[in-house]
Parts: sequence; structure tokens; C-alpha cells
Amino acid sequence: MQVLDDIWSSIKGNAKTRYRDPLIGTFIVSWCFCNWDKLAFLFWGTAKVEDRISSLAESMSVVTEPSLVFTDWDLIIFPVVITAGYLFLMPWASLWVKRKQEKSIISQHTHAVDLDIEQAKKQWELNKEKLRSNPEKDFLAKDVELDIQREKERLERRNKITNYIDKKVEAATLLAEKSKLDLEDKKRSDEKERLALQEKQRREDFEKQRFEEHTAIHRATLASHRFPATYYFMDLLSDSLKEDNVVLSLSALSSCVAAIFGYKTVDELINDKEFHNDNLKLLKYIVLDDDLTKKLDSICEQEGSDNEDVTPDLLFDHIYGLFDELPYELLSDESLAEIISERINTDAYDLLQSDELSGSMAETDTIFDEIILEMDDFSLNDSFDVKLSGYASGSHRREEGVHGQDLTVHVEASCLPVLGSFGLKDYELEISGSPRDYSRE
Repeated sequence: MQVLDDIWSSIKGNAKTRYRDPLIGTFIVSWCFCNWDKLAFLFWGTAKVEDRISSLAESMSVVTEPSLVFTDWDLIIFPVVITAGYLFLMPWASLWVKRKQEKSIISQHTHAVDLDIEQAKKQWELNKEKLRSNPEKDFLAKDVELDIQREKERLERRNKITNYIDKKVEAATLLAEKSKLDLEDKKRSDEKERLALQEKQRREDFEKQRFEEHTAIHRATLASHRFPATYYFMDLLSDSLKEDNVVLSLSALSSCVAAIFGYKTVDELINDKEFHNDNLKLLKYIVLDDDLTKKLDSICEQEGSDNEDVTPDLLFDHIYGLFDELPYELLSDESLAEIISERINTDAYDLLQSDELSGSMAETDTIFDEIILEMDDFSLNDSFDVKLSGYASGSHRREEGVHGQDLTVHVEASCLPVLGSFGLKDYELEISGSPRDYSRE
């Protein structure tokens, strides 16, 4: 009998363990819920027990008839779905509900705690009053002393707070007064700076006005120097043309003068600060511009409607003849280079007296009595430059009748423009020399 009890206890324990398993227990409950009609028919049906068992077995014979799984959903599918929903979805739903109830639960708990605290305070006051009402206890005297002590401490705290506030008010008042004084000082300083700035601005305006006045005076002075020089050539050209009964407008006359000296426009001539009487005194040569004929042709076209007798050749002849009577030479660049070369060769002996050649002449130990120079090149850029080279020869200083060592001489003559691009002053010489090296010849 003991053996049967042990076996029954083992079976009962295993069944209880399986039943308490979340998956198995949930599935069993779900299956019972979905198949309650089958169980009800099994236990409370009116048919015979054998018939009821046979009918239940046929409706659940999945092994012999697998299609029952899909035709009778209550048999397996619904229990499995309910089990899965209960095991996997219900915990999340329960957690969501608990989170939503969290504030209300905390509020209820807080209210309960506050209620307990309030009840404890009221109970404490009740106990205190009971002790006070008992004349046999010393608590009353001590309580009065504590009340007096608390009142005294309260008054002391009030006094400290009052003193602290008074000090703060006093400090704030002093700070406000200091800020007010600083603000007044700043206003006075700003006012001084404003007045100083106005005074400075007034001085700058005054200086600017004086500068503009001086500039205007200076420009007027320069113009007064330029206009007589310009008018001088315009008047000579006008008088020359009148001999052929040709009259040009002031615009044409001024354009002719501007073209002679290499200006592109009349305004460029008028605005040139260097075109004045002082530089006119330095004028020596005027180089004929290669484009002068084109410029004169343009002037004739502008004057053609008013005067048909005006031609470029007529203007060129009068301009060329104009300078025959003036102390200035109007000539081409090649002619100017030849004239300068001839002048230098004419005065070549003076070159031997120059300081630039004295050192080289001393090295040769020769008495030079002849120098011959030939023109190498000429150019007109920022200035008109003519380059010459040659040799100086003579007899030996110590041996009479013996030819000495020659001296190689290089001369560069530069004519700087003083009026426009083509009005040049007289040339300046740059001389260099060295003993002649016969080995290189």
C-alpha cells in the first residue's frame, strides 16, 4: 500500500510541476476554454459513456485525420494563439497599464503617508495637551520655558534679519550714490570729448578749406603758366594761316599744338603741370611724330564743314615753317640723331678734357690729339637717346714720334622731354672709356 502511495505521490508531484509550468499550464487552460463544449459533452452528456468517449476521440484524432487542425481551430490553433498572446503580449500590456497607473498609485501612497503624518502630529499634540493638563507633572513649567526660549530666539532672528536688511539698504544707497556720481562724471567726460571732437572737426574743416583754397590757387598758378605757352603757339600758327586766308577755330588750333607735342587730347595738354613757360625756356628740339599727319587729317575732318580750304598738307607746311622763325628745331628722329652726332664730333676734343676719361687716359700714357666717333643707335622712349662709340688716338708721352695706345670711347647723349612727349631739351652726355684691347680685334 505504501508503494502505491509513493507512486501516486510521484505522479501527483510531476503533474503539479507540469501544470505550474507557464507554457503547459497556460496551454491547458486555453485548450479547456476553447473546447469547453467537448468536455461538457464528455462529463454531462446524456449518451452512454462509451459513445461520449468515442465521439470525443473522433473529434480529436489529429494523428489519423490531420485536416482537423485546420478545420477545427479550437482544437490546436486557437489555444496556441491564446497561449502566445498570454505569455508574450499580456506582460507588455500589463507593464503599460502599470506605467499609466504609476502617478495615481504614487499619489495615493503619498496621500496615505501624508494622512499618517498628520494623524501622528495630531496625536502628538493630543498627548502634549494631556501632559500639560496634568498638574502633577513638571512638563508644564519646562514647556513654558521652552516657549519663552523659542520666542527669545525668534526675536533675535528678527533683529538679525532687520540689521542685515538695514545694512543691505545702506550699501545699496551708497552704491546708488556712487553710481550717480560716476554717471555724472561720465556725462561731463563725454561732454568734454564731444566738445573736443567738435573743435577737432572744426579745425579739420578749416584746414581742409585752407588746403582746397591753396590747391585752387596752385592750380590757377599752374594754369596761368600753361595757358600763355599754349596760347603762344596757337597765336603764331593762327597768324601764319591768316597769310593764306585760312582761319581755324580755337579747338582746332589747340588740337594742332597738342598734336605737335605728342598729346592725345587738348585736355591732356591743359592738365599737364609741366607745360609752362619755365620749361618752354628749356625747349631745344621737337621730334616729328610719325602719326602727326593722321592727327592733322582728323583735325581737318572736324573743320571741313566750316572751312573746305583746310588740308593736312597745308597745316603741316605752316607748322613746319612756323619753327623756322623760332629758336626750336622741328625735325625727324633720324635727323635729330645726325645733328646730335655732328655736334658731339665737332666738340669731340672737349670730351678728352672730361673727368670720365681722365683715369683711362692715364693708364695708356698717351697724349691724345684726335678722337673719332660714329653713331651706333638712337631711340625715343622716355627720352631721346643717341649712342656713339669710337677711338681716341695720339702719340706716346715719353717716346716722341711713337704712336700711343688708343682709347675706346662710348658716349650716350640723352634729350629729356620737357613739353609733352616730343618737346625735348638739349642733350646731356654720359661718357665712358677704357684702353683699347687689340687682342679682341
